[in-house]
Amino acid sequence: MHSPMHPSKNPSMHPSMRRLHKAILTALAAVSVIACANIAPRTGWRADLGPVVPHDTFPADCALCHEGGSWSKIKPDFQYDHEKETGVKLVGAHNSAQCLRCHNDRGPVKLFADKGCRGCHEDVHRGQLGSICQACHNEDTWRPLQAIAEHSRTRFPLIGGHAAVDCTKCHPNASEGFFPLPSIECEACHAQDALQSQSLDHAALGLTQGCAKCHTPVSWIPAGFSHPSSFPLTAGHNGVSCSQCHTTPGVFTGLSTDCASCHLPDYQATTDPSHAAAGFSTNCRQCHNTSGWRGANFQHPATMPLTQAHANRQCIECHTTPGVFTGLSPDCVSCHLPEYQATTNPAHAAAGFGTNCRQCHTPTLWSNGTFTHPSSFPLTFAHAGHACTRCHTTPGTYSGLSTACITCHQDDFQRGHNSQGNTNCRQCHNTRNWD
Repeated sequence: MHSPMHPSKNPSMHPSMRRLHKAILTALAAVSVIACANIAPRTGWRADLGPVVPHDTFPADCALCHEGGSWSKIKPDFQYDHEKETGVKLVGAHNSAQCLRCHNDRGPVKLFADKGCRGCHEDVHRGQLGSICQACHNEDTWRPLQAIAEHSRTRFPLIGGHAAVDCTKCHPNASEGFFPLPSIECEACHAQDALQSQSLDHAALGLTQGCAKCHTPVSWIPAGFSHPSSFPLTAGHNGVSCSQCHTTPGVFTGLSTDCASCHLPDYQATTDPSHAAAGFSTNCRQCHNTSGWRGANFQHPATMPLTQAHANRQCIECHTTPGVFTGLSPDCVSCHLPEYQATTNPAHAAAGFGTNCRQCHTPTLWSNGTFTHPSSFPLTFAHAGHACTRCHTTPGTYSGLSTACITCHQDDFQRGHNSQGNTNCRQCHNTRNWD
């Protein structure tokens, strides 16, 4: 059987009729396309979910995974044991990813899985950070982990204030994951800080490079320059601006370490005592220290140590001749003769006491002299509490008295013993208790 000839091929048909027939067929084709385009099957796949996963090896029962009436929705209670069915366990964020992120029309999954992370994840770092993504990322979150610890493996560990700085401060393209190697020199970031310094004109002093000589990442201010050990900046020197000593701009070497090189005006202006008039040495360390310039502590000669009450005296109390601080006698009487002469209990001068004040007095308390009585008559117990004049009744006479008890206790003897008996009181009495 032969199929009928198409009208347009029929040579017997009039040309005008063939044109009309062709126009009708074209119109019918257009209507058919429009109708098909507006009729979407209920089970149609949503294009925004990506390409359809090939289901060639899937079970024939679609209801195992899909909801009825909506081909693009998976059943809420759908469970698929990926490890059991495929031998690959989905960990972390991979466990919640849509199937189509891995199973799509790019090719077999194994082809990309064999490439590791880069099989699915674009290397936004452009090879700058190596090929081991797990060094910064894990399967729980793509956000980088332990960034500061990892940075310590570079030439510029993040210490102190640097650890809190946003990555983009040094890596402008960090938001795109691109980390080209910047300079590790301080001035690459801190050039403006050096120029804006108010306490020290860094530009004028030539201090626009090598910030690490004075500054640390822990604290940019105050600067912590390590001064030479020949002149450590201790106590009062530590808070002084560099320019107070280094007055020549840009010159920080060659200065003398002698105190007088800075403190000569202080030396010359001092009046208590007048250092210049007294001929004091310009070696200020003999009396001063960096903790406090005032309240100098002069080491007095060992022949006259300034102990106890002497330690609190002003120099001019003993050194009364202005500018003269040598030649004084270390004998107490050279300063305390007026006290010696004015004393009445007992009268030292009238009694002929020696002027060696140390026999009875100490620098601790001048008015509480302690005289050591002769061993022939020790002042024990009750005797120790009496004033000297109790026994030494003749003014100015402190020798020649008898050591016999009866010389002082005659009246006691007569009242107690009715003028009878032995006068050797020690046979019955002692200094602890006469009664």
